[in-house]
Amino acid sequence: MPDDESTQSLRDLVRTARLRLADSAADLGTLLRLLGDHDQAELLLRQALEIYEADCRTHVDQNRTTKELS
Repeated sequence: MPDDESTQSLRDLVRTARLRLADSAADLGTLLRLLGDHDQAELLLRQALEIYEADCRTHVDQNRTTKELS
């Protein structure tokens, strides 16, 4: 069973990867919008927003849990 430090490190890596994916989706969505492919752009931008929102909810929940344990 992994220790707390390696588990936290893995969580941080996953969070970073998700945020990079969201950034890439947002960048590609913006580019597609500029090229006139509005339907595909909207899809990618919505996906990026969902990732960002999920990260904010998760991050807030983790902070709340940490404070409750203190």
